[in-house]
Amino acid sequence: MEVLGREFDTLLNGLKDKILSSGIEKAVLSTRLVESPCALVASQYGHSGNMERIMKSQAYAKAGGADSNSQKKILELNPFHPLVKELNTLYKADAESDVAKDLALSLFDTALLRSGYSLKDTTAFSIVWTSFSDVAST
Repeated sequence: MEVLGREFDTLLNGLKDKILSSGIEKAVLSTRLVESPCALVASQYGHSGNMERIMKSQAYAKAGGADSNSQKKILELNPFHPLVKELNTLYKADAESDVAKDLALSLFDTALLRSGYSLKDTTAFSIVWTSFSDVAST
C-alpha cells in the first residue's frame, strides 16, 4: 500500500487542497473498498449521512442551526478501481484539466449519495453526468 500511496500522492493532495477542498478533510487510499471507486466517511466526531438527514428534518436545523453540510468528510479511494486509476492518470498529466476535475467532482457526488449524504447541488451533478454521456456517445 505504501507504493500505491506514492503513486497516488499527487492526486490525493490535489483532491484535498484544490478540487474538493470545501468538502473533504482528507483523501486516503482504502483497502476495504472492493467494487466501489470511493466512499465518504465521517470524521471522528462527524455525523453520518443518516444523522445529517435527521438533523435537517428537525425544526431547529431549518431555523438557522448548525450547518451539517459544512462538516468535512474523509474520502476513501479504491486504488484498484478503473475510474480512480483513470482519474490519477488524468490528474498527473494535467492538474488543471476540466475532465479530471469533473470526474473527481462526480465521484465525490456519487460517494455522497452512496454513503447516505445529500447532494448540495443536484443541477451541477446532472450537468456533469450529461456531459459525460455526451462524450461517451461520440
